[in-house]
Amino acid sequence: MKKIIIICFGLIIFSFTTTKAQAILDKIDRATDKADRAGRTADRSKNTGDKILGFFGKKKDGAASENKTTVKLSGVDFSTLKSLNEKLQAAKGIQSTRMKYSASGSSIVLQHEGSTSDILKTLQKAAPNVFAEKNIDGMDDGEISIKLK
Repeated sequence: MKKIIIICFGLIIFSFTTTKAQAILDKIDRATDKADRAGRTADRSKNTGDKILGFFGKKKDGAASENKTTVKLSGVDFSTLKSLNEKLQAAKGIQSTRMKYSASGSSIVLQHEGSTSDILKTLQKAAPNVFAEKNIDGMDDGEISIKLK
């Protein structure tokens, strides 16, 4: 009889422990379910956003349609380079300019539409004294060299 009471008491204690462990496992299961639902909701929101943006079409890369030409200038002082850069920013067909000054040789990087020869024509109109044919030292795709005397 004593053995039966001890066995029953042991089963009762183990059943409480098992119940507590099951409650903890249920909480973990509910937390993972919430995380899964949140992930599915985020995926659905992304898909909906992609569909909406699909109506507007894809935007073209600005860098793909623009050309880059480097104008290398030698024998130019800073004030001349600065005024030339301002004239080039206002010229038609040029989207942006980036100026670098050095006493040995300066440069202006142009983002523009069209070819290098087309942009040279535009530059000659914008600053005819600097881009005169006597000052052009060389020209290649994406590069124009100017030597001022």
